[in-house]
Amino acid sequence: MSLYQQQKATKPPIEDVIPDYLEGDMAELALGFAAYLRENKMKPSWVLTNQWRAVYKGRQICRVTMYQKHMLNDAKYQSSSCKKFKWIITIYLENIKKYEQTIINENLQRFVWDNVFYCVQKPLESSPPEELRNYASNYPCNIWGCAPGKNIMVCGKELTNVCRNGNRQYFWCHDPVETTVNAIKRLLELERTAREENKDKT
Repeated sequence: MSLYQQQKATKPPIEDVIPDYLEGDMAELALGFAAYLRENKMKPSWVLTNQWRAVYKGRQICRVTMYQKHMLNDAKYQSSSCKKFKWIITIYLENIKKYEQTIINENLQRFVWDNVFYCVQKPLESSPPEELRNYASNYPCNIWGCAPGKNIMVCGKELTNVCRNGNRQYFWCHDPVETTVNAIKRLLELERTAREENKDKT
């Protein structure tokens, strides 16, 4: 039975799985983040192998992923252009335009700029340097005829060649440290408020 089949049958709480994949401070940080989600009505629910998503106001707002150990040791994974990681927090900032100024005022824009999914066909000479990029897939990914991505303005900065795959319209943070997790929590608070305001208007 595959790991997917096992987890599909049991739908394990994320807290039960984190210790199997993360250790030390990283595990403690992930467990703390899971607790934060629960305390703030964004319960993480199992959705796919080692993936849990949180929904707010009927739409996904956050996803936590832990990479399978056998994949971390796989030669194909090690040689891929995707950044290597142990766990990821993805945040769905659907209403970011409504609180961009707050992000800037609180000096959180760097956490947004530095955690973007780029098209794997983004030109090498463009910013940021390749070692600082997050890629969704391996070259020559062009699933929807979407390469080389799209340009977007975020908090006053143009980000070029961002992945335009409709399933990946989000920001992701790989192996986040405590300062990044704290920034994520604040961004989620801003997104929640925006969604609540949207619902009040309907």
